[in-house]
Amino acid sequence: MIVIGHKDGSIEKTSAVRFTQKTKGFLTHTVIGGEFAVGSDLDQIAFKTLLGSCVAIMFYDKNTKIKGMNHFLLPKTNNTNDDMKYGLYSVEAMLNEMYKLGCSKNNMVAKISGGADIMQINMSSQSIGFRNVEFAKDFCKSEGFKLVSEHTRGEHGRLILLADNFETFIKVTQKSETDSKILSDEKYLQQEITKAPVIKEYVGGVDLFGIDTKEVEPQMEIELF
Repeated sequence: MIVIGHKDGSIEKTSAVRFTQKTKGFLTHTVIGGEFAVGSDLDQIAFKTLLGSCVAIMFYDKNTKIKGMNHFLLPKTNNTNDDMKYGLYSVEAMLNEMYKLGCSKNNMVAKISGGADIMQINMSSQSIGFRNVEFAKDFCKSEGFKLVSEHTRGEHGRLILLADNFETFIKVTQKSETDSKILSDEKYLQQEITKAPVIKEYVGGVDLFGIDTKEVEPQMEIELF
């Protein structure tokens, strides 16, 4: 069973047999902006996503062999409405689903990725990507989750594939049509953040692992394509 948290706050539980798309030989579910996915290694379903300034926090319980990945657009909001595009609500909702499946915080480790400065803002501490990364790191630290790897920031988007045994594959986008589309939506996001919590997502219709990319330098706990 795969648990999917949708951007409207609804939770869907679906059979692994529904997933037929393959990436690197893995049956795959795509996590779009404002969503999360949770599943057991026994289901043999990998999770993938495309990140610009957005961040994915990934968790894994070493005993139950259950993994989770979210994709949030902003750290948090003062709005009273629950909204999955905000990191605080997204990560708490995802963890609740993992705990329901028998996961324990004591057995869980975390990885984070994303938070690129696609807009190349001079004051990096003001960029959405910077704030998303800081939120993810602070959350893991304050909640006691060991962060086993971090692949964040930079100036390009990232393609993430999370497979069984917490195996992670990452590619970085080139300055191509994909980066251009991410940049367009990052500008929209930067404008909207000062007005209202309405976020435009940028991953629809993009072949996440068939675009022009370059491999990043190897880092601890990260294996490249």
